[in-house]
Amino acid sequence: MRTIFMTPLIRHDLDVRALLMIVSAIRLKEEKEENQGLDPFQIFEFKGKKMINRQEEPQDKIEFDLSYEVKDCKVWAILGLDETFGEYWTIMFPSEY
Repeated sequence: MRTIFMTPLIRHDLDVRALLMIVSAIRLKEEKEENQGLDPFQIFEFKGKKMINRQEEPQDKIEFDLSYEVKDCKVWAILGLDETFGEYWTIMFPSEY
């Protein structure tokens, strides 16, 4: 299981429920990684009561129905590599890249 970091802007501006959904989706992808492949660039879009998780290689798209409404936004999760931490995820808004 990889460490997950978030930017200060994510911590401040993103609904904590949305953040927990992103983390859950990442963990789900990691569990299926061996069979289905895992793109190091994950895209999450929130629209009303939906979260859409997309990746390009291998192409995949999953929609999650939420029981609550989240402000429309797009969030990225990028897989990085560090000598100390090993592989890790960083969750950020596209404007922070």
